[in-house]
Amino acid sequence: AMHNTAGAGEGHAGRRQRAEYKLAAGVHALALVLMELQPGTDAAQILAADALYQLDRIEEAYRLLLCMEHTSLHPPVLARLALLQLHRSFLYDSNQLLKKLIHCGDTSCLRSLFCVATPKDKALLETHCHSASKRILQSQQEESAIREAVAYLSIAIMASGGQAIDSLLERARCYALLGQRKTAIFDFTAILKKHPDHVQALSGRGLTYLMLNQQKESTQDLVAALQVDAEEVTLSILSLEDKARKLVCEWLQQHCRATLSTLLSTDPAPCREEGLREAFLTGGTLLKIDCRDPRWHLLYVDTLLARGEVKAAGAHLRQLFGQDPRNVAAKARWGVVESWQQNYTVAAKCLSGVSEKEPSVLDFLLTLIKPLQRSRLAQVAFQEATSICECGQWERALALLTVAVRAGGSAKPRHLRQRVVCLAHLGLHERAVSDMDQVMCSHQTGEGSGEESRVWVEDLCRRGHSLLLCSRDESALHDFSQALELDLDRALWCVDAGPGRSRLAQAFLHLALQHYGEQQLDKAWHLTESGLRVDSSNTELRRLKARIKREGSGSCFVH
Repeated sequence: AMHNTAGAGEGHAGRRQRAEYKLAAGVHALALVLMELQPGTDAAQILAADALYQLDRIEEAYRLLLCMEHTSLHPPVLARLALLQLHRSFLYDSNQLLKKLIHCGDTSCLRSLFCVATPKDKALLETHCHSASKRILQSQQEESAIREAVAYLSIAIMASGGQAIDSLLERARCYALLGQRKTAIFDFTAILKKHPDHVQALSGRGLTYLMLNQQKESTQDLVAALQVDAEEVTLSILSLEDKARKLVCEWLQQHCRATLSTLLSTDPAPCREEGLREAFLTGGTLLKIDCRDPRWHLLYVDTLLARGEVKAAGAHLRQLFGQDPRNVAAKARWGVVESWQQNYTVAAKCLSGVSEKEPSVLDFLLTLIKPLQRSRLAQVAFQEATSICECGQWERALALLTVAVRAGGSAKPRHLRQRVVCLAHLGLHERAVSDMDQVMCSHQTGEGSGEESRVWVEDLCRRGHSLLLCSRDESALHDFSQALELDLDRALWCVDAGPGRSRLAQAFLHLALQHYGEQQLDKAWHLTESGLRVDSSNTELRRLKARIKREGSGSCFVH
């Protein structure tokens, strides 16, 4: 049975070979007729040469084309002569003919030749052209030499049907050297479509994107390449010029930090091992590239803390920066370590170093601390700040209060109110208003129990005072008016604490006069009413009220 099957297979192959032979013979006969009808026509002679080649009459095909070479330098003739010389093992002659073809600048004729060329001859041409390009690149780096190498590589790629991975890779690198970066990316991408984990194509495309200043694409490719072969990618980055190497390292660090932040937002510390694998790999690569840069060490420490390896993180910090580091960023990491060890007073002081200068760093570091530890840290930071406020050390207190505020917890409004006090002493009134806006959002409503109403009134007056100091009088007086209506006695007590009744009454008068001049009598009336609640003896407010009453007699707002 096996013998019969093999025989059947051989019979099929034989029949196909005979059919191809007959077809080639027919084409040859037709070509001879055309040559007689149209003597000296290149097309008919090329057709005859192709038919002779397929009939394995190599010498006849060569002689026919050789006669044509003397009368015609057309690329199709040069291409076929080059292939035949390669078939006949005359490598030097073949190469000289390929050079002529390349200098003609038209290799498109190869497509028709490859339709008739045997797989063996196409493979020979691919290997020969790739080797020729390597010899050129090894001996010369001038632009003309690189362009010649590109031409050889293009022929190799065409001969392979676009499958020559090594030639595609080499041509992409040549295009990058020539400044044709988008074309280089096209070749790298062609490789990656069939071989997604090709480390040289990934790193090559990533570094080409670097030259185009496309950060996202460059980083994605380099990180993917690192996961395939970190050592090779590291060597590629080290081979870059200083400026490019620093930029790619900065991009890798930013990507790694973004990945850590995203991970910690969904998977609080200690995170799962698989989520941190990429961060450890990228951080380790950065340390191999430049172990002197403290930022890479801090990234490694952050990754250890994210995994919950507090002892290892502390040991690395101590080894690089000492027990009491001067580096503010390193000291802040000590704050995280101390929080894990429940030394909250030390932790708060360490973290306060970055709280005002780099709030985003503080926010990130707080995500490395467990929620219960953060809550306790906020309490201790608030207590420390309160005691420092009594000594008038407002800047130190502000830094600690920022730790308390950003650490969050149920007491956040109280922490914000205390920070407003610090900000007012330091003249940072816009920030004070922003803090009070957050406090006001924490209130469900201005009504409720007596205690809730009292706090609401106090907060309105605090924000109103800060708005006055920012010269935002209309908004400020709106807050004071609301407070005066809710609880007059408590509001006046707050006004006495600042800004004072006389000053506030003058502010009400000034704005009321402005609205009166614009004939907005309703607004002017309500402002004079509020002003008189603050200072009933203010004669100018009384006169303005009487004037408004006369002019608006009969209107619904006069009572």
